[in-house]
Amino acid sequence: MRIKKEQWSGIVLVVILSVLSSYLAKFFPKIGAEGIAMILGLILGNTLLTAESFASGVKWSEKYPIEVGIALLGSTLTFQTIKSLGINGVAFIVINMVLIIASVFLLGRYVFKVSLKESMLMGAGNAVCGSSAIAAVAPVIDSKDDDRRTAVATVSLTGMLLLFILPALTGTLFGNHDILRGAMVGGTVQSVGQVVGTAALINPTVVTYATLFKLLRVMLLVVVVLSFAAINKKSQKDVEEAEKKKVTLFPWYVITFVALVVLNSITALPDGAHHVAKTLSSFFGVVNLAAIGLNLKWTVIKKSGVKFLSFGFVVGAIQVILAFILIKTLL
Repeated sequence: MRIKKEQWSGIVLVVILSVLSSYLAKFFPKIGAEGIAMILGLILGNTLLTAESFASGVKWSEKYPIEVGIALLGSTLTFQTIKSLGINGVAFIVINMVLIIASVFLLGRYVFKVSLKESMLMGAGNAVCGSSAIAAVAPVIDSKDDDRRTAVATVSLTGMLLLFILPALTGTLFGNHDILRGAMVGGTVQSVGQVVGTAALINPTVVTYATLFKLLRVMLLVVVVLSFAAINKKSQKDVEEAEKKKVTLFPWYVITFVALVVLNSITALPDGAHHVAKTLSSFFGVVNLAAIGLNLKWTVIKKSGVKFLSFGFVVGAIQVILAFILIKTLL
């Protein structure tokens, strides 16, 4: 999380845009600070603020602040909150992930004619946690750098599309049922940051539930990595190396999140601490969406190519359909 000198300009830009969006939200409460930040970022990032000097700082702002926000969210929860997901909530995530990976493999082989390794990258990115999952899987299947970059771009763009669609769609499908809306967002959207960003466009309660569902997916990353290593018929040595990476496959913010939930369950934290945690988490959510908007370039869309973009968007649609069926069946 160390900030380099060349990243400061991009970080300052994102913070200014986030503060401005929070101020403008007072006049446009229905859009909200998160929505305003994303819209302004998308417009400015492709017009006035295209300087390369901003790039690394904007990417930093998209990744790290939201991780702190997720970690802090643990201080506002207890085991009782998590228990509300129930065994059916866990089953929903596991079954959904298996079905998504199977769908990606079948589509990749019979419809879009991509390699097995490309399908694995797409499967990991869509089923687990976007670019982080792709980065974890790529080494154990010896994927090409170009394949990895294409998968990251496609999965990220699919997540952005869902970010725009799901706030309204979940309202239509589930009304004001926050747990079900959180399940849809947390069970389908690709990256952790995009999950929080999408849920933030709905309401804070949905952010909580969506984050819980998403973290269940993140915790299963190690299973996906080891499974894909085996599918790729790697040597025993490579599988053992993947197993050695188990600890790093559990991000620090997941560990901190769980630790704070345990602490808050054992001894209730003061209201002041809850308020600070919620305020910071909310602001970091605005920062995340401002950075996502600034970071989404038309050139990235172009580089993904028609075939992979179509692949990604079809998978995204299948994710939503499968999640809806499972939510109606299990939750």
